Amino acid sequence: MKKILPLAMAIVATVIFVRQGDLTMGQTAQPATKSSAFDPANLKPFTDGGKYLDKYETGLYPGGKNDIPAEHLKAGERIAATIKPLDANGKVDEANGKILALVMGHSNCSMYFTALNQQFKASASQLNPRFELLNAALAGQQLPQLRELKGRVWDKAEQLTSAPGYSAKQVQILFLHTTYHGAKNHPIRPPGAFPETMQQMQKDLAAVLEHCVKTYPNLKIAYLTCDGFRHFSNYEPHVWQEAFAFKWLIESQIKGEASTAFEDKDGKARPLTWLQWGPYIWDNTWDKSYFRDDGVHPIAKATDIFVKKYWSFLIADPVAKTWLWKDGKPPATQSR
Repeated sequence: MKKILPLAMAIVATVIFVRQGDLTMGQTAQPATKSSAFDPANLKPFTDGGKYLDKYETGLYPGGKNDIPAEHLKAGERIAATIKPLDANGKVDEANGKILALVMGHSNCSMYFTALNQQFKASASQLNPRFELLNAALAGQQLPQLRELKGRVWDKAEQLTSAPGYSAKQVQILFLHTTYHGAKNHPIRPPGAFPETMQQMQKDLAAVLEHCVKTYPNLKIAYLTCDGFRHFSNYEPHVWQEAFAFKWLIESQIKGEASTAFEDKDGKARPLTWLQWGPYIWDNTWDKSYFRDDGVHPIAKATDIFVKKYWSFLIADPVAKTWLWKDGKPPATQSR
């Protein structure tokens, strides 16, 4: 009996692993091993489109497309046009006010947006002089921590927005880059049940964004990005699946669902701000050379890719045109 028990437990673990949704497009699930739970080459980037498990549409926006729907874009442009420099009381002050963009997320987010902010500073002559990026992202603060609606990131954001000359009422743009897991998966646990885990992530994203609207009353738009490739910390395909949570949340707003409305209507205050995807950065061609020894945190060549993608994205984004770029004119040049 003692010899049979470990074998039986291994079989049960494998069955559980298969049933928890760890099937890639057109592939058969493989049992977890010590080095990897699956072959990441079997997963296509979310932006490639297609059906996951022959059922769940990928692509950033409805219809498996990666382009934002025209009507939603028009709404975003209309709302972005109302973004003006504000004083500490939230009143328009074209000469001395601020257009604050707040970053919230975990360590990778902090590193990515620190690099992006360096690009902003190096390109200051091309930017709206009233624009400023505040980075409140901190290590270990993934979505489950943000969902508590208190804690280190919220405290950091309060510290940044309460410094002399700053106010929470000046925050009008949010960059939320987050993930739904810890830094490492030492026991190599399989991902949670799909789609239930990502449906819960969608709800938690909405809760965080709703709290942001209450905390920053002049918040107008939010850019959402999910985390990059996490194969070397044993969190794939979980992190790849997280794109569904972002997609479903944004799609619910595009469909006009009341729970994700971005404008006041019929006497009811908007629960969320206007949402769109930022650039998609998950890339299974990244090998270990893109990360520090922990297999989690990006090194310079990885953050450079993020900066180039986000910079190019913002240059092409009509919603960013009026508040980010000097005289509303995006530059033609690319980032470093």
